[in-house]
Amino acid sequence: MARHLYIGNDVAVARTAAGILDDKAVEIQKLSASGPTAMVPGDTIASSPQFRIVQGNGTRDIVSPWIYGKDVINWGGRSAAAQTAEVAVATISTNALAAGTHTLKVINLTNGASPSEMKSYDIAVAASATPTTQGAALLVAIDADVPHWVKTTAHSSGAVSLTGYTKGEVKADGSVQEELVHMTFTFEALSTASAANDSTMAVTYSTVGSRGTGDGYYVKQTEENLRGAQYGYYNRLELPNTPGLTAVVGTAYDMYTIAATKDGSSASQINGVDNLIEINIAMDPSTAAITNLFESQLNGYLASANFGSVNL
Repeated sequence: MARHLYIGNDVAVARTAAGILDDKAVEIQKLSASGPTAMVPGDTIASSPQFRIVQGNGTRDIVSPWIYGKDVINWGGRSAAAQTAEVAVATISTNALAAGTHTLKVINLTNGASPSEMKSYDIAVAASATPTTQGAALLVAIDADVPHWVKTTAHSSGAVSLTGYTKGEVKADGSVQEELVHMTFTFEALSTASAANDSTMAVTYSTVGSRGTGDGYYVKQTEENLRGAQYGYYNRLELPNTPGLTAVVGTAYDMYTIAATKDGSSASQINGVDNLIEINIAMDPSTAAITNLFESQLNGYLASANFGSVNL
């Protein structure tokens, strides 16, 4: 699938005296008899068979391929939502039956690699130690050597809570977290009198981590990954003129997607060759008038292809 991304940073559509779209504005154009012109509410496939998405970057227009409205197979969108940090909770629920050593392992599942990175914490417990006593001791041990993927720690009534970093956050060691953290725990509670676990622990997530929708860090990552398709930025050794980025990491964007076939059929491949194009548009929703105009233009146009309206 040929993927493209266009980003609008809360800039109204306007053009310079030279006819260049304003930096960080997004415009929808139709192909008219006189050439590319701005789409307006009320345009249909019958009157304007082809359209494209245009993004301004201050010096030239970045344009999508022309798409026939009749070839669109999907039109949808999702409202902006920032990342949510994961809060993993290890809850000890029973008293220790006898004195012994209890071990909590904090396991980093973020990158999916195996074996997973982990840290192990041992505490000595007395007979009949309560969950609160055990949890408090574990927190002391963790705070003395916090895993690099853990942002904050807490304890209450036997429940040890660890909050992970989100993508883009600067960690305690000064490095930048590259991906939203996901972690889990294992627990071993061995007494001196038995080889069997004598306390139990459950893993829950008081907050489930989420990449969100249109989070600026992930939009930026996608923009970086698609610079070849957008700017022809492939030869990065001999022609290392890196295109600038438009995504703002502190912004959560409304995300719109248009998918179409290249030849008008419904097939995703023709003789083994990719036949789909996907246009993603990230729009800063700060100014309703800008996003409302964008939606009304595409909603009206694609209604003539029997697609429902997308209103975020």
